[in-house]
Amino acid sequence: MTIKELTYNASQYLKEKGIEDPSKEAGLLLSWLLKKDLSYIYSHSDTVLGETMAKEYCKLVKRRGDFEPFAYITGECEFMSLKFEVNKSVLIPRPETEVLAEAAIYALGGSLSWSYLASSKNLYKLPQKSHYRGLDIGTGSGCLAISISKFVPNLSMTALDISEKALEIARQNAVKNNVSERIDFIRANFLSDELLTGEKFHIIVSNPPYIPDGDINSLSPCVRNYEPHTALKGSKDGLMFYKELAKKASLLLEPQGLLAVECGFDQSAQIQHIFSKYNLSSTILKDLSGINRVIIAWDKV
Repeated sequence: MTIKELTYNASQYLKEKGIEDPSKEAGLLLSWLLKKDLSYIYSHSDTVLGETMAKEYCKLVKRRGDFEPFAYITGECEFMSLKFEVNKSVLIPRPETEVLAEAAIYALGGSLSWSYLASSKNLYKLPQKSHYRGLDIGTGSGCLAISISKFVPNLSMTALDISEKALEIARQNAVKNNVSERIDFIRANFLSDELLTGEKFHIIVSNPPYIPDGDINSLSPCVRNYEPHTALKGSKDGLMFYKELAKKASLLLEPQGLLAVECGFDQSAQIQHIFSKYNLSSTILKDLSGINRVIIAWDKV
C-alpha cells in the first residue's frame, strides 16, 4: 500500500475511535516509524511501503486508537525544547508545566526573552548568587529539574520521587541532556519521610499530584487508563501535597527562598489560602490558556 492509502485508512480508523485530529496523528505515527519529517509523509504520498512496515504501522495505529498516549507509543516527548524519554512509570510532561519551569529559570537569574512570561508583572527574582541549590519534589521524568538545570548552569538540584522506576527514567534523561552531574536523584516519600535534615534550598519546585480522588474517572482515557495514578491523585480534595509543602517550606527554604508549584485550574485560591496560613505570601502565573497554573510563594516579611 502507498503512504497515502495507509495514512487515509489510519485516519479513518482513529476518527471512528474518537481521536482528535486523526489525520495529523496518522501522519505523525508514520513519520516516527519511518524516522522522517512529517513533510516527507505528505510529499511522498505515492511511495509504496513493504508489508512488514505496513503491519508495524497498523500496530501503532491500533495502540493510538485504544487511547494510548502518543508519547508512550514513541517513548519520547519534548519539554522546554529538550527531548525526554517517557514510559508508563512517569507522567507525560505537559506544555502548561513549562510555565513553572520558566518561572523558576527567571527566579534563578535566567533570561525569559523568548517566553510570553517576559512581560509578566508577577515574576519573582531571587537575590543574585554564585551558586544556587534547588529541590524538585515529585520529579517523575525529571523534566523540571533537568530543564531548569539546563538553563541555569550555576544550579545544583536534588530531585525526589517515590517511584524507583520513575527515577530510572529521570536519571536517563539527565544523562541525555548533559546535566546528570548537577542533579542528585533520591527515592523518598515526601509525605512521610524525614527529608534532607538541615539542608536548605534557594528554590523548591513541584508539580504534585493534585487531581481529587473522585475526579480520576472523569479524566480522558488517555490519562485515566495509562498514566500513573500515584502521580495524579492528590487525596480527597486534591490539596494534600500543598498542605505538606506549606508546612515544610520554612524548614527547607533559605531566607528569601521561593516555593513554586503547579496547580489545577480551580485550585489557586484554596492553595493561596493554605500558604497564607503558613506565613507565605504568593502570586499567580497564568498559562497560555489564561488559566491560573503556577503559584510562587515566599516567606512574608
